[in-house]
Amino acid sequence: MPLQHLPEHFSAQFFLTTLLVTLLSTSSDACGKPPRFENMQLSGSPKASYVTGEKVKYSCRPGYMHRPTVNIESVCAANGQWSLISKNACYKKSCPRLDDPTNGQAKFVNGSSEFGTQIQYICDPGFFLIGEKILFCLAAASGVEWSAEPPVCSKILCKSPPNIANGAFSPSNKDVFEYHEVVTYQCHQVPGQDKLSLVGERQIYCSENRLWSANPPECKVVKCPYPVIQNGRLTSGFSKKYSYRARIMFECNQGLFLHGSNTVTCEGNSTWQPPIPTCRSNPPPPQPTTASTIDVTSNPNSKGALIDFPDSKGWIISLIMIAVLEL
Repeated sequence: MPLQHLPEHFSAQFFLTTLLVTLLSTSSDACGKPPRFENMQLSGSPKASYVTGEKVKYSCRPGYMHRPTVNIESVCAANGQWSLISKNACYKKSCPRLDDPTNGQAKFVNGSSEFGTQIQYICDPGFFLIGEKILFCLAAASGVEWSAEPPVCSKILCKSPPNIANGAFSPSNKDVFEYHEVVTYQCHQVPGQDKLSLVGERQIYCSENRLWSANPPECKVVKCPYPVIQNGRLTSGFSKKYSYRARIMFECNQGLFLHGSNTVTCEGNSTWQPPIPTCRSNPPPPQPTTASTIDVTSNPNSKGALIDFPDSKGWIISLIMIAVLEL
């Protein structure tokens, strides 16, 4: 029988059946897995699919608290989308506010004590930190808490500095020294014996790491040999004996060139540093430079010059120089 001659009730029945199948197929698999949130977690295990009208509930993750006025349920809509939930439904809990330590500062990284933040502790000059330098606000069973107890700033103190042979330091009437307190060393001189020189730092101080700023000096006899320079002479520092830190200067006779330093110093190992120079007839070699070496070769058939550069910038400079020469 031709299609146009089918009974009208058959066409209506066919249409309703098709619509029902479409609705059932659409509503049977309307939504996928629920969305994930940084501050919320799904209550229960998620399913692969959800039907229209089905609800899921969320709870706040550890470290967060639910705002009672904000709904944290989502509904599967007919269009296959989950209804929106405010991201502010769960807000960060706060750790107890901590004050600055005595003789120090507590710096909150983001200006608050919320979950996930950290505090950095700094002591004032003259004090050092005992405890953790950085604390974190972490989730705990009962809410949130700091990762450790707040540190304290304690006064910097140094033990008495070391004694030295044939010498002493002052002040010496105490066992503990405060931050930046200075002691001064000196050598004991014995009449009729060679002079003792203080080799090293004469003064040292109690530093921020609770140690002295330098090793103690030594008291020792320092004798440098009499400085002799052939074909030259001393210009300053004349003496019969040369002890620690003595300084002399040299120059060569006319027509000769000085090889080495014109000034030398008597050091703690009884040697002249730098070594005593020499006078020669030839000039000293030029000092090496760090600049790039430029090889310029004159061309007798041209006004220009060939300049060898190791990079592209050098070629540009060479072209400019050749153009100037051509002018």
